[in-house]
Amino acid sequence: MMKAERLKPKDTVGIVAPAGYLRPEKLQKGIKFLEELDLQVKLGAHLFKQDGYLAGNDLERLEDLHQMFADEEVKAIFCARGGYGSARIASMIDFELIQENPKIFMGYSDISFLHLAITKKTGLVTFHGPMFASDFGKDEIAPYPREFFRQLFDSKPVQITNG
Repeated sequence: MMKAERLKPKDTVGIVAPAGYLRPEKLQKGIKFLEELDLQVKLGAHLFKQDGYLAGNDLERLEDLHQMFADEEVKAIFCARGGYGSARIASMIDFELIQENPKIFMGYSDISFLHLAITKKTGLVTFHGPMFASDFGKDEIAPYPREFFRQLFDSKPVQITNG
């Protein structure tokens, strides 16, 4: 298994939408959260495109994913939201590009398809974790997504409690 480097303050993270369309107001709240963690944010070129229920056509969504993995400045890639669409681009992913540029990759829901494909084809450890629309795009971010996100910075185990 291959692991990406941990995040550090001032690192740049990329945001892509390989599946469903994201409302811009949800993104701004998530960006604020990342900036509070002293991270820089880079948006996918096609992040606000819309093709029906998808965030742009298949090639646009794939291009954003590839550009973030190729960008040496970007240390982590966070998915904006899930929803149908990830499986449509999986067969077109440049897995060699990902293997040569291992980065933190995080999301859930339909993004799980990409987690499985990336791990199988490259051996990269990915993170099934919080996303912008459903977790960071809220007025108040719940404790679990905050705590989960911390593991990208340090090796302390995340402990989930009821209460």
